[in-house]
Amino acid sequence: MPDGFVDLILTHIHRYPLLEAMDVYRLLHQAVFGPSGSVANRKAAREWLDHEVQLAIPDANRLLVESVHPTNEIVRVYMSPYQALGGSIPALLDAFIRSVHAAPSDLIAQGARLAEAWRAFTGMVAPGSVLAGRFEARTLSLIGRVRAAESWSAAPHSPIYLHHYQPYYRVLLRPQADQLMRQQSIPFQPI
Repeated sequence: MPDGFVDLILTHIHRYPLLEAMDVYRLLHQAVFGPSGSVANRKAAREWLDHEVQLAIPDANRLLVESVHPTNEIVRVYMSPYQALGGSIPALLDAFIRSVHAAPSDLIAQGARLAEAWRAFTGMVAPGSVLAGRFEARTLSLIGRVRAAESWSAAPHSPIYLHHYQPYYRVLLRPQADQLMRQQSIPFQPI
């Protein structure tokens, strides 16, 4: 598996014990593709952001920024703490759109990298491996086949993950997240 992805997966499994296989897929997809391709136009992006802002209850005690990349190059900015700390929603939208435009867009290379990461993840659940028994190998195989047939398209979080963790966030490239927080004097350190 590409360097650091094992630790990234294990960190997220530890942080989110109810995480399911599709949530690991989403994590790996974000780590490889970042926010690329996740916005059709500014109006649609704003409408979806406004919808999630209504769902995210402001809470400064929740995790603000979380790395979804082995070297912290890509992060999730969570709306609950962001709003509680006075973060500007229009500024978050701008940072998100800048991240989308700055993200790598070599879909063939990214798809190959995600395929490699997914194969390695499935190896982590083999008998005697670090995640043996944590996920069903058959489920991982099915997810891999379906996603490969769909050119490694994005996927939503699992219903269990959504219910328990309420993951309302935007995926940003680290420079855009740094700039967003710095402009608003919001201290953060991605974990």
